[in-house]
Amino acid sequence: MNIVDVLEGQITIRARPETIFPYLVEPMLLPLWSPTEARVARVGRKKHGVGARLRVEFVAHGLDPVEYEIICQEATRLVSRFTGTMSGEDIWTLTPDDRRTKVHNRMVFHQPEDFLTLVGWKTVGRMIAERDVRNKMPLLKRAVEEQWRPAGA
Repeated sequence: MNIVDVLEGQITIRARPETIFPYLVEPMLLPLWSPTEARVARVGRKKHGVGARLRVEFVAHGLDPVEYEIICQEATRLVSRFTGTMSGEDIWTLTPDDRRTKVHNRMVFHQPEDFLTLVGWKTVGRMIAERDVRNKMPLLKRAVEEQWRPAGA
């Protein structure tokens, strides 16, 4: 598959990777930091780890739901393949730094099979995706830091 675009975001969160990780994979926590209203549900029998799948409907966008399948899950790295109107990989890297974690997100978008989807991506889709990548990082930070307080704080 040809890569059509790569979008990235980064932020530092006052929490350890193991505290942040559930916000990236749990259906109940994902809507807390989604830049647009999202309905999230598990798909299939596998609930955690490689092979687990989530179906996400971004209500405001009016697009078809996106399905994410975890293809790599390690203590500080998560890679999901997503399919929907666009497809690609959603890669999260969590780098611990004392009581903080540097969170990096890289979204790799693949060339769509049909020309109209590519035109839609180039004219409007990329702009929406850029905005969402930019906005989701501070929302993730706020969701994690407001929910979690370190011992002794």
